[in-house]
Amino acid sequence: MNKQPELTERTRRCIIDAYWKLLMDKEKLSVISVSRAAAVNRSTFYQYFLDMDDLREQAETQMLEDVKNKISEVFPQGFPVSLKAFAIQYAAILEDEGEKLFFIISSGSNPGFVEKLTEFFSPIFCRLFGLSPEMPGYEYTLAFGVSAISGILAKWYKDGKPVSLDELLYNCYWLVSSGVFGFVQRKPYDEA
Repeated sequence: MNKQPELTERTRRCIIDAYWKLLMDKEKLSVISVSRAAAVNRSTFYQYFLDMDDLREQAETQMLEDVKNKISEVFPQGFPVSLKAFAIQYAAILEDEGEKLFFIISSGSNPGFVEKLTEFFSPIFCRLFGLSPEMPGYEYTLAFGVSAISGILAKWYKDGKPVSLDELLYNCYWLVSSGVFGFVQRKPYDEA
């Protein structure tokens, strides 16, 4: 591939965009269907991807990278002190970049995606909840947080987004940080 880097990246992105469109429209996914949707030859597809699994892997990684880049733009100095400000600003990022993320989480189309999501959210959880990978139980805490938020986002997306995303993120934070009983302000058991 001796093409100009901008053209190469644009073609790669075009193929990835075609993949997302077909996936989210629940169309048949194959090298041929993706190539047609991207208006490229099959041979061009294989210049960028080994097969459909490689395309899926690169598309998911690229989507998370795009979200990470957007986070860096919106929060260059770190997250705001105000939880409400964080929820509003993070919601704007996910409104712009998150449709694919919501679709993958809600469709369960790739069970291995949770590992990518956990790795992606690890630094965000550390900053938001004051966690450190050296803390005892860190892996379990992270797994709980990611699965809880993934489940909430999947339900919200499947239900047609009945509340605003910033409201959902605000409530996610409280659910994860204080647990169910803290969120509904109840004691987990009677003290007798």
